Amino acid sequence: MIKGIYTSGSGMLPRVLKQEVFANNMANANTVGYKKDNVFLQQLENAKQKAGLVTDLEWEIPMVDDVYIDFGQGQLSQTNQPLDIALEGEGFFVVDTPDGERYSRNGAFGLTAEGTLVDGNGNSVLSDAGPITIAGDEISISNDGGVFVDGAEAARIRVVDFEKPYDLRKVDDGYFMPEDETILPEAATGFSVRQGYVETSNVNIIQNMVDMLVSFRAYQSGQKAIQAQDETLDKAVNDLGRVR
Repeated sequence: MIKGIYTSGSGMLPRVLKQEVFANNMANANTVGYKKDNVFLQQLENAKQKAGLVTDLEWEIPMVDDVYIDFGQGQLSQTNQPLDIALEGEGFFVVDTPDGERYSRNGAFGLTAEGTLVDGNGNSVLSDAGPITIAGDEISISNDGGVFVDGAEAARIRVVDFEKPYDLRKVDDGYFMPEDETILPEAATGFSVRQGYVETSNVNIIQNMVDMLVSFRAYQSGQKAIQAQDETLDKAVNDLGRVR
């Protein structure tokens, strides 16, 4: 009986985490360049347990393996703003922050009073030669990231990529960085820069809401299972053991 309560409770724990992850995804559904999180459950370990391939007790096996980032492409939304750019395909923009270089898919850029190209946090967007300064009226950006001002190339936006599967984590202000900070990025290939667009979040709101409901129902089922077992245990202890 105690094992049953413990097992039901263990099944509820990953549902709490999933609800937190889904809620955070919903909160960032309109954040440009946001990549949704998902929870990886150890279904393989459960299957091996049922097949008798492992000897660990079922309730001692952690049910949550990891929270991972889904780097799937988001939809491109047209803004017609000349400094808004989206990456279609692989890669990340490189941004110079007070904590060092960080990587982003958020291409909603702007200019400072001095003409420096910056992101929404005010940090410089980098080219291979450093910060990008734009002084001119007509700005166009080519598919490979070339920045042309009044018809002349002024800089080339630096787009980098990492070895896959990505071993990146999220940090403040929507940036990414490698888990191992000694790993350096390489020049990206297989991408296209789209001027006048931004990449929206890759959160599917409808699917996310369905997942939240399914997870919540599973949590409720575990809660009811615990209540039923607790009532049975209460009767076993207080009623069956009573001397009449």
